[in-house]
Amino acid sequence: MAFQVLSALLALLILQAVGAAEDFSYDPCSPLGPSYWGGSCATGEQQSPISIKPSNIQKTNLGGLQKDYTKSHAVLLNAGHEIMVNWTTSPGHLTIDGKVYHLQQCHWHSPSEHELYGKRYPLELHMVHISSASEIAVIGVLYEFRGYSDPFLNKLKNGLNDLKSKNSVNLGYIEPPKIGEGEPYFRYSGSLTTPPCSQPVTWTVMTKVQNVTEEQVKSLRAPVGHKDNARPVQPINGRTVYLSKPYQKQEEGHPSS
Repeated sequence: MAFQVLSALLALLILQAVGAAEDFSYDPCSPLGPSYWGGSCATGEQQSPISIKPSNIQKTNLGGLQKDYTKSHAVLLNAGHEIMVNWTTSPGHLTIDGKVYHLQQCHWHSPSEHELYGKRYPLELHMVHISSASEIAVIGVLYEFRGYSDPFLNKLKNGLNDLKSKNSVNLGYIEPPKIGEGEPYFRYSGSLTTPPCSQPVTWTVMTKVQNVTEEQVKSLRAPVGHKDNARPVQPINGRTVYLSKPYQKQEEGHPSS
């Protein structure tokens, strides 16, 4: 029952996203562009994405990511501004500070929304989780062109091609992207990155930059008209970004690559 309620909430969010596709724009020159987004987008003090850099990082050990994912039925959607995988039954959960967040959907932004050590990457994955109290936790994964393909996007190849002429494609049973439990990550309090930019959202941004090919990124951009869909970085406003290296020696350095 709990997941049915959460799924209904997510369905509403998806409908809002699809219906609002013309209500906002990522084009900085448009009157609907990021500078004109209203609500929390304009007034919130904990907005996302942010620029993660040494001046706002505090090292700590929050423990490894407590997650449990499995195969579940999913649908591939063109949500207007982004491509989304929506699981129709629970594919598992993420636990943060004893609270369980069920994975609902994942989607992609190109270029990346978060900036890491002064760099924006060609792609960013967002894995969106919701608790029974409708609280949101998102895992962000950055991708770089290195000539190696992403295994999860490989599974979506045919579906992405079909989205050129359809709004949705049945994926059958599919497992969420793999995230290592012992991998280092950043943690901070932020917001959704699309209107209404609701906050707070518990963000986990993985330090390990994954591989993706240019062709895979093109396949994600094609159904949405090859348009950029990344919000500009937002003011940090005194927030701390915690860098957690669960099973590694705390040391200076840049993210794993």
